[in-house]
Amino acid sequence: MGKRINRLVPAAIAAVLLVGGTVAASPNTVLEAGGSPPSGAAAGGSVSSSLQAEAASGLQTAALTTPDLVVPIATLKPAVAMVKPVLTPSGGTLVLSNSPESPTTTGGFYRDTVSGSFRVFSHQANLTGAGLNVATAVTNTSGYKVKLYLEGAGAGIDYYPDVAGQNALDAFLKSRGSKRPIAVLQPGETYWKIHAVPANDTLTGYLQLRAETMYGGSAPVTVTTLGYAAKRPSDPLVEPILPPDKHVRGTFPNFDRTGTLVYNTSAGNSLIRVSSAPSGQWADFMPGEYEQGRDAITGATVANSGNYGVIYDMSVQINNQSDSKRTIGVYLNPSGGAGHYTIGWGGKLLNSGFLNYTMAWQFAELKVGRKGKTVPSRLSLTGGSSGPQTLYFTNN
Repeated sequence: MGKRINRLVPAAIAAVLLVGGTVAASPNTVLEAGGSPPSGAAAGGSVSSSLQAEAASGLQTAALTTPDLVVPIATLKPAVAMVKPVLTPSGGTLVLSNSPESPTTTGGFYRDTVSGSFRVFSHQANLTGAGLNVATAVTNTSGYKVKLYLEGAGAGIDYYPDVAGQNALDAFLKSRGSKRPIAVLQPGETYWKIHAVPANDTLTGYLQLRAETMYGGSAPVTVTTLGYAAKRPSDPLVEPILPPDKHVRGTFPNFDRTGTLVYNTSAGNSLIRVSSAPSGQWADFMPGEYEQGRDAITGATVANSGNYGVIYDMSVQINNQSDSKRTIGVYLNPSGGAGHYTIGWGGKLLNSGFLNYTMAWQFAELKVGRKGKTVPSRLSLTGGSSGPQTLYFTNN
């Protein structure tokens, strides 16, 4: 995804241009004004308050510092592989729109019918040579009214695909977990979320919605992702879908993963790979990490390599097996390539600067007594960045 490697160079994150989503219908049109303000994420390891629910939950939040250091990965090796946790798929449906990744003309990208809670993850680079409106259209294809609730959203637009991806994930994780009504759709009516993407820029977008009947049960809606130049199409359901490229589009059963990761200090330097490939030479995935998806346009079975759009909520259990306090260092290394990365750790949301596979970002350091500690973590592979995200743990 987004592997225009020539763009993966150190750069300050540019301001994110976000255009307000629209709610429109066929034949009627309802507009949602405004939209989210630009994310304030910066490329230098910025820290923003988030994950408050986790910090206040039954998990024990560790006292920690955020050193924001970058070291050569060689300094953390050798390291032993940690026991892989069994992950549990959870949450609603994931709609992945990443093919074509680099459209050269207007048209539809993907379409499928979902119900209840669903998340749309979009990643498109505008190579049309002009400005492009990249939209997610959610149409009530039932015969009754449908309530739409917003459960979180985030978007990033930038020349650098990995910067767009980091901005989008940062904004989404700050809003995720909320629920507010945004529209009541009559039969045939469509909710639109639209972003204006300049030529040669990339959009990464997260949009999590819940569709309900007027009585509270799950309701079906049809999601169409598309790009158009000037006039918005009157009916997204008849917009022709563009041919796919080598990237992935599809619908997947669950958009989240949960599990418990255990680090024992007696093991010394240790590592675990997150978002590893699901097959092939570099596959090192965790049990329960991947699910099969389906391309609703062709009917083909598809795999979401890297689990883009999937949020991992993991409790990190640190067992101190010595008789004295230990200082634990936690690092992230993009062992499969390069990019900008985001992680939730101990109730904070942290953003890296540019990293490549030779670099390890130390985002946390904490003291652990004999009783050990458990820290809530949250991560996902940012659009435009390469996986896996390899976490290293050290202690001294």
